Amino acid sequence: MVDGAPRPGTVCTLSHWPGTPTPEALWHDVSAGIVLSALARPELLPSGLGVATVDHFDADGVLALGLLCVGGLAARSGPLVVEAARVGDFDVVRDRAAAWVAFAVGALGDVERSAAALGIALDGEVTDRTAWATTEALRILPELVEDPERYRVLWSDEADAFESSSRALIDGWATIEERPGVDLAIVRVDVSHPEAAAAAWEGAPLHPGAVHSATERLRVATLAGGRVEVRYRYESWVRLVSRRPRPRVDLAAVASELTGAEAAGARWVFDGAGAITGALHLAGEAPSTLDPEGVVEVVSERLEALDHGPPAWDPYAAPIRAG
Repeated sequence: MVDGAPRPGTVCTLSHWPGTPTPEALWHDVSAGIVLSALARPELLPSGLGVATVDHFDADGVLALGLLCVGGLAARSGPLVVEAARVGDFDVVRDRAAAWVAFAVGALGDVERSAAALGIALDGEVTDRTAWATTEALRILPELVEDPERYRVLWSDEADAFESSSRALIDGWATIEERPGVDLAIVRVDVSHPEAAAAAWEGAPLHPGAVHSATERLRVATLAGGRVEVRYRYESWVRLVSRRPRPRVDLAAVASELTGAEAAGARWVFDGAGAITGALHLAGEAPSTLDPEGVVEVVSERLEALDHGPPAWDPYAAPIRAG
């Protein structure tokens, strides 16, 4: 099993997921990095392995599977594939080619749109979308890694949003304020700016790659259009190796406090410390009557207090094993 938790019958797990029984000598920030290390140290793996699997579709999982299953990929392009996995999971862009690979793989998750872009005729309804997208990713991966430009049709839309968001931070109509003491980045976006629509991506006012590449803070408060969201980045959910993230704390009481302060019935919710990228946010479309900057101050103050208490999520807990 790559990039997931063991199932009954699993004899080897190569995953950065919390609690998974991956040999500690192979640990890496992303599962693709774990696989690359495992290929270099086969003595750490059980003998006789003949089947590899992933149980969900995302860039890190598929790229990790590709390193195992696509002949020569690890030897030719291992570091680039691992960097693409980092982009896919953490939205941290340090290499444009790796980003285009990650964006292209991610685009395959939209089966109908990506099939049309690639000129593939779907024979009826795709009943297993994970299998279809993963199979297509493994098929194109050697060419994609060798020359991402060949698959621009898959990654160009996301790349455009990423570049527009990066320019927004340079031009100043989007800004990031850091509060290292509580590991908080405050992102402010002028959604009335003429280029705001071009920078938005999948419901967010900025592409997360632009934000996460500009700050190491793993708690991100976004203020845009009068709304506030405070979200934990994925790095604090997994078993990160390059650094130990500030532990997540439970923001449910903060959500209740903000709800109690509302004057017109708006309700705040917290997705939970164990949610992969859990957030504190408004429920539904009801607008808040609270000053967004005031909300950020409340959250910042409560984080400072909560950080002195026990963590609400520990990805480094003892390994779990399949039953």
